[in-house]
Amino acid sequence: MSWRGTTGNSEYEALSVGVKRSFSRGLLLSANYTWSHEIDDDSNGSGDGDSITPQNVSCLPTSLPQCGERASGAFDVRHVVNANAVWELPFGPGKPYLNEPGALRALFGSWSYSTIFVARTGFPVNITVNRTGPDGNNNDQRPNLVPGVPLYLPGGSFNPAAFAIPAPGTFGDVPRNFLRGSGAWQSDMALSKRIPIREQIQLQFRAEVFNAFNKALFASPDGNISDSSFGLKQSPLNPTPVGMGTPRQMQFMLKAQF
Repeated sequence: MSWRGTTGNSEYEALSVGVKRSFSRGLLLSANYTWSHEIDDDSNGSGDGDSITPQNVSCLPTSLPQCGERASGAFDVRHVVNANAVWELPFGPGKPYLNEPGALRALFGSWSYSTIFVARTGFPVNITVNRTGPDGNNNDQRPNLVPGVPLYLPGGSFNPAAFAIPAPGTFGDVPRNFLRGSGAWQSDMALSKRIPIREQIQLQFRAEVFNAFNKALFASPDGNISDSSFGLKQSPLNPTPVGMGTPRQMQFMLKAQF
């Protein structure tokens, strides 16, 4: 028998600051930074229900400290930086250089460069173990923490030696969403050129590069200590063909404006 109720609790705290240089002398700069903390005792709600079950289903409300469920939410990102810039290159009509008609102005004039940079810290990872708890619940059981052992290996992978299977009849003492996956950053760039045809007609050519540095971005590591792949980053951050985390992509566009 399935049951749902408004028993979960969450809160979101944030600070956001930004700076902007208004478009002047062919240059626009903008950047913002957000610090935030999303805290809850359940996460990942979807059409099929929540995917995280309390380790001890009898420990209610789960916001009690002894339950170990209240922690950073699964989609908590502590730090995010966004920056963008647009620069009209100083060549062409009305610019300092190549402002007189000619072949060089037609070739090198009216170009602009733009870029977007995004960086964020990693998502929390729930550390679990395949076992049945004292109450017969085998969902999202957590291990015990081994004192004095580093949580991360060199390179950022989780350390399996830092966790142990709890003794029979006991619950694990590792809190929910205990570790963090790797952060991610990406830079996109574009070059565009305006090509006048007539007074009210012009073409715009754009060459765009997404993930310009072709940085490999991975999803959070496997958090189940019972798996041989525990702590390893194996899945791509974004398996779809668009958005942050894809391989380097280039596209070209020609647009008529009238």
